[in-house]
Amino acid sequence: MSMSALMQATVITAVVGWSVLFAARRFLPVASRRVQAKIAGAFGRPSLPAWLRGVALRLQPQATGGGSCGDGCSSCGGCATAVARPVVEAQSLTFHPRART
Repeated sequence: MSMSALMQATVITAVVGWSVLFAARRFLPVASRRVQAKIAGAFGRPSLPAWLRGVALRLQPQATGGGSCGDGCSSCGGCATAVARPVVEAQSLTFHPRART
């Protein structure tokens, strides 16, 4: 494998990995916080070096103050009740041929 192919594979792997993490944080916020807390807990053991415990403190997810809009918890029921939009009658489309010059 050439060096350019290896660099290309590394960049693509990094971009796809970042995209998966971003999608998980966006669409699965509760599950991603749970996984993040488990990873921080594993790094925060007293038997590990101090710098790794410092990383664990930074990885620890911030506490949420209950359900809020957009966190995906469905605790407030606000996401389930959508405002009904008024029904708009269908409008017909009229296509006119382009004038040729």
